[in-house]
Amino acid sequence: MYRSFLGFAFVLATTLVAATPPPKGTLVIVGGGGMPQPILDAFLSASGGKGGVVGIIPTSTSDPDGALKEWKEDLEKAGLVFVALDVRAREQASQPELLERAKRCTGFWFSGGDQNRVGDCIVGTPLQWVILERYAAGAAIGGTSAGAAIMSKVMLTGDDRHGKNEWAEFGPGAYRTREGMGFLPEGVLVDQHFLRRSRQNRLFSLIMERPDHLGLGIDEATALVVKEGKATVVGNRSVMVFDPAGMTVNGGALRDLRVHVLRTGQSIDLTTRKVAP
Repeated sequence: MYRSFLGFAFVLATTLVAATPPPKGTLVIVGGGGMPQPILDAFLSASGGKGGVVGIIPTSTSDPDGALKEWKEDLEKAGLVFVALDVRAREQASQPELLERAKRCTGFWFSGGDQNRVGDCIVGTPLQWVILERYAAGAAIGGTSAGAAIMSKVMLTGDDRHGKNEWAEFGPGAYRTREGMGFLPEGVLVDQHFLRRSRQNRLFSLIMERPDHLGLGIDEATALVVKEGKATVVGNRSVMVFDPAGMTVNGGALRDLRVHVLRTGQSIDLTTRKVAP
């Protein structure tokens, strides 16, 4: 009887997950190092264009006032409404007035800086839940650098486990992770400044730890625009995709890892992992 109950529970859980509709919103995940106009246009359009309401979250940056000022000018010039979601301490992410402002937003932007500040101040708070609800309903979510790192459920902190620089370690367990905002589908990892800062070792290491995950390495001045499970490259450089389906790991060695380098206009289905065109 106990086994029957477990079987029923598994089927029920699987059915509930399958019944959950995909988010209606759009992700604009920028690898840092500047934002060409086509990337900005993609984010503003996905946020509703003129009349859209964009919440700016400068939590990661060391200059939140500067980030808010710059975005206010840019958004108002483009005909969108600016909303400050200025969270600098965890308790602020539960304030009713701030949550009400967030519920009005048709787009959200996470600034660059230190992604751990988002982990400390926003992950697991009511503000995260509101943003996830708005994304499910059709809102856009964008971010650059640290604002890209926060997109996945498993988030790179930027530190290795031995306190050395990012080029020094390689292999399973080499890099620290923590829970991110979880906008990308479960089982997708993301890293930023990828080729420019030679961060292949970080994503290699995470894939060796999690061979069921898909790795996305986004270079500078480049973005992945994700809509209905399809991720399309926009911008000046490349996105590297690490697909470990069929990969084998033996200690610090790996074999048969599929690697794609995608340029502007190319896309990958995050569910089937098929690349087009």
